[in-house]
Amino acid sequence: MPFKALRVNISLLPGIFLLLLNCSTGFAQDSLKNLPEYSLPLTSKKLVIAHCMTNIIRFKGHPFEDVCNPDYYPPTGNISAPIGGMNQVKPMEDSLLANATLDETVEFEMRAAIRSGIDGFQFYYVLGATDWDNIIKAYFRVADQKHINFKFTFCISHPKGRTEAIKVAEFARRINGIMDEVGHNNSHWLRTPDGRLIVYQWLGEPLADIPQDKKGLPDAYYVARAYKHLADAVHEKFACLFTINEEIDRKKLNEFLDYFPATWIWTLPYGGKDYLGYMVADECRKRHRTFTGSVFNDFYTSKTQHKGTWDMFRSVNEAVAAGIDKMDRKYITCGLSYNFRKLWEFNIANNVPITNVITWNDYPEGHHLAPEINHNEGFSILLNYYKSKWQGVPSPYADRDVAVVFFKKYKHDVKPSPYNIPVVPFQKEVIPPSWEDSIEVVSLLKSPAQVVVNGHKANAVAGFSVNKFQMQNGPVDVSVSRNNSTTLHFKTPEGITGKPYRADRITYTFSSEFDNFYNNLYPGFKPQYSHEYNPQFTAK
Repeated sequence: MPFKALRVNISLLPGIFLLLLNCSTGFAQDSLKNLPEYSLPLTSKKLVIAHCMTNIIRFKGHPFEDVCNPDYYPPTGNISAPIGGMNQVKPMEDSLLANATLDETVEFEMRAAIRSGIDGFQFYYVLGATDWDNIIKAYFRVADQKHINFKFTFCISHPKGRTEAIKVAEFARRINGIMDEVGHNNSHWLRTPDGRLIVYQWLGEPLADIPQDKKGLPDAYYVARAYKHLADAVHEKFACLFTINEEIDRKKLNEFLDYFPATWIWTLPYGGKDYLGYMVADECRKRHRTFTGSVFNDFYTSKTQHKGTWDMFRSVNEAVAAGIDKMDRKYITCGLSYNFRKLWEFNIANNVPITNVITWNDYPEGHHLAPEINHNEGFSILLNYYKSKWQGVPSPYADRDVAVVFFKKYKHDVKPSPYNIPVVPFQKEVIPPSWEDSIEVVSLLKSPAQVVVNGHKANAVAGFSVNKFQMQNGPVDVSVSRNNSTTLHFKTPEGITGKPYRADRITYTFSSEFDNFYNNLYPGFKPQYSHEYNPQFTAK
C-alpha cells in the first residue's frame, strides 16, 4: 500500500496531545461520571417492587428446595426429625400447586402479590441458573395472556468468579434469550419514563474486573463500566440501582452516586435517627439521584448454616448429618411490626418513588410476604394501608374496623428444648429484643374504640393505632368494641408457649381480615394454619 502523507491541523496538536496523555493515564476512559441521565426520574408513578426469588416456586415436577420444603416443617415423621424439623416456614401454596403447570403457578404468584399491594418483581438473577430463564418467560407470557398489570426486571446478584468478559457474556446471552422471546417493547418491563430498563443489583459489584492499578479511579467506575458493557450487549440502556448491604460512609456513597442514578438499601433495620437511610436519602437529594426506600418485615433464617458462617446447609441430609452443635440460624430483631412500620413511615416522609419489598418469597430468610402459615396476611394489610397513604388515595380498609395481631411464639430469653439451634444476631441490634416480648395489635378503625386482648383493654383512636399487651400462654383472643358492642372478634390459630420445643423466632401474624384476604385468591385455594402451641385448634 503506498504511503500517504498525513495532514494535521497544527492548531489541534495540543488537544490531540492531551487526549493521548489522558488515554495513557486512564482518565479519558471516565466517560461515565455524572451523566445527565443519572438525574432523570426513575418512575412516573409510585410503585411497590418486591425482590422475588425466581426459583422458589412450586409446580409439577418442581418442588420447593429443601430449605423451605414443607415436608421438613414438622418436628417428627420426616428425615429432619433429629434436628426438630429443618424448617420453620410452611408456604401455603405447596399442596395447592403440586400438580400445577408453570403458567398456573406464576399466575398464582402475581395475583397473590397484587393482593398484598405489590406492583412488580425484580427477579433474583445469578450466574449458572439457566433454567430460571423459562420461569421469567412464563411470568411475561401469563401477564400478557391474562392481562395482569405487573412489572418485571432483573436483580443481578453476587456474580462472583471468572472474568468480567465471561460473566457479562453469560448474562447477556440469557437476557437476550428472554428479551428476544418476550420482546424489548413488552409493556411489563420496568422502565424509566425515558425508556431505560431499571436493573437492580444485589451485591452486584463483582461483575466488574477491578484492576490492581485503578488509574486514580474508584471501584464504582469499574462497576458502572461493567454494567454499561452488559447493557450494550443486550442493546439496552440501563438505570442501575446499586445495593447498600452494610453501613457505608459518605465518601464511598458519593463515589457510587458519581456513576449510578439510584440506590436501594437491603435489610438494615430502622434504628431511629441513626438509621443509615437518613444520610443516604440526604446525599441523593443533594446529588439529584433517586433514593428508593425499602421495607422488610422479619429476618429469621429458617435455613441452617455452618456455625459462625453464612455457608448454608443446602440439603436436609447435609444438615442432619452435621447436627445441632455444628449449625446456627441468623436473626435481625425487628420488634414485631415496628421495623416494617417505621421503614414505611420513613419512605412516606421522604416521598420515595419506589418502595422495595424485601421480599416476596424468600421463605428461607423469613422476610416473605407470600402466603405462609406464620406470616399470613398481617404484613400485607400494613403494606396496603401504608401504600394508600404514600400514594395519597383512600385506605382500602376505610369502610370497616380491622385488627392485626403480631407476636413471637415465646419470649426472647426462653431456652427451647430439646432442639435449641442457636439463633445469632448478625448485625448491631438497634431494636431491643425485649420489645418482642409482648402482643402487639395494629388497628385501623372507623372511629375510636377499645381493643381487647385476652380480656385486657386499651383505647384506640380512629384510623391507625398500635397497642401492646402482656404476653400470655395460649392462643390470642382479639376483639374491638364500641358503645358496648363488639365490631370484630377472632382468636389466633397459633398460641404462645413458655416451653418451646425448638428455636423459632419468626413473627406470627393473624387478623380479622384473614378470611376476606384469602377468599377467592385462586381457584381451589384453601389457607393453612400454624397451631403448634394450640393443639385444640380446628380449622373451619
